[in-house]
Amino acid sequence: MAEKKSIDSILGKAKTTVTATFSESERKKGGRPRKPESEHAKENRFATYFSPSELSIVESAANSYGMTIGKFIKMAAMRMAKMENK
Repeated sequence: MAEKKSIDSILGKAKTTVTATFSESERKKGGRPRKPESEHAKENRFATYFSPSELSIVESAANSYGMTIGKFIKMAAMRMAKMENK
């Protein structure tokens, strides 16, 4: 009976062993790519609480300048800080 030969011996290739472990091999991470620094969450946020009557006053003032309430509050706070520094 004929001896069985492996495909590697027929083709003349030597068997190679896989020695690289999972941690040694370079693997691509799944998921979405990292955001650039400019798109990270903003820092130093503050909450301001208004009564309904105070909120209507601030809201009407912001609307008169064509701004959002948050932008209006930020602008007013920056103006006050600049006035105190003079």
